[in-house]
Amino acid sequence: MNHRFKDCKIIQSTGDPAVHRAGRVLVSPWRIIENGYVRVENNRVVEVGRCASGPHGIDHCIDHGPGVLMPGLVNAHLHLELTALKGAVPFDKGFQAWVAELLVKREALGEGALKDAAGTGIDHLMASGTLGIGEISTLGITRDIAETSGLSGVWFQEMLGSTPGPFDFACDASGELSCSLAGHAPHTSSPDLLTRLKKRATAKQLPFSIHVAESSDESRFLETGRGDWADFLTLRGIDFSSWPLPAVSPVDYLDRLGILDPLTVAVHLLRVDDRDLEILKRKGVKTVVCPRSNLNLHNRLPDIQRLLDRGLTPGLGTDSLASNDSLSMADEMAFVARNYPGISPKEILAMATVHGAAALGLAKRMGTLLPGRAGAFLYLPVEASTTETLLETITGHE
Repeated sequence: MNHRFKDCKIIQSTGDPAVHRAGRVLVSPWRIIENGYVRVENNRVVEVGRCASGPHGIDHCIDHGPGVLMPGLVNAHLHLELTALKGAVPFDKGFQAWVAELLVKREALGEGALKDAAGTGIDHLMASGTLGIGEISTLGITRDIAETSGLSGVWFQEMLGSTPGPFDFACDASGELSCSLAGHAPHTSSPDLLTRLKKRATAKQLPFSIHVAESSDESRFLETGRGDWADFLTLRGIDFSSWPLPAVSPVDYLDRLGILDPLTVAVHLLRVDDRDLEILKRKGVKTVVCPRSNLNLHNRLPDIQRLLDRGLTPGLGTDSLASNDSLSMADEMAFVARNYPGISPKEILAMATVHGAAALGLAKRMGTLLPGRAGAFLYLPVEASTTETLLETITGHE
């Protein structure tokens, strides 16, 4: 686990002009300022620089210490409404059995317990340095919690089956949280549902999230129209007889439906080949990976280096506590550092900040400390002799 963020401090703008100083300012993974400052006005970063040539005439200067000021982390894919199911559903019976048992136990808990646990989940997110989220909610019960949390990001109403439900795109008045739509996955949501949801989100210029190429059940079903997943859908009352199957792959299937474009967020991508990656790159699709959850549920890791080599720059997410042991992005970064030794600390940190923000359409609001970004960021009380060592410390390299 990465314990570097257990003592992090969230710096939240009060609206008054202020200058924040620290031993280092991490503007982005590629730019770190020694003895730096961040000037904030009207809840936005307006200037960053070195204190030796810093701003004049501002009385309110806060010296946070020898550590580092840095952007908040972005958890680009999670399911807060499953927080109450931590450790409740075993992984050893396979993905389909896990889904079936999860649905039963989620219903048994009831909305009150699920909402209470989701609120606790938000506390844990913020305590470990997360300030941006891509929250996916099937039941719709986390919307008010997310809106009042103080977090930035996107709250997605996820739908599956065949019929889209009503949806109000209006979100919190602060403008830091957007509300949009998500299709669950190409093997659980009808083509008509996916295209209708995608069109509604695109009309508002909002991101549209979907799980893609996550499981062998998904790939087998889409490639053949048969198998265990076909039987499972039938039991759930989902009629797939009119779906355009078989398909070459989940990515190809979504491409033929017209779902893939720069506002689409494709999550997981465990089972993709070079042709799939070429489609995703050509269509400008944003990508997000959840390695710890993938290993638990599928005993498989996404090929992150392959995505990076294709210029797909994935964001990083934890998925839910039903399939992970924490919602900490610090833990997720440390896991990537251990399991992908060829990926640099800069790139790992970018996945948890810059790339995650870009995936959610938030690149101009968070992910870096460039002028114009939100005046909420972190102070991390860590010191290092070099910038490389600092990045290794932040990302949990051992």
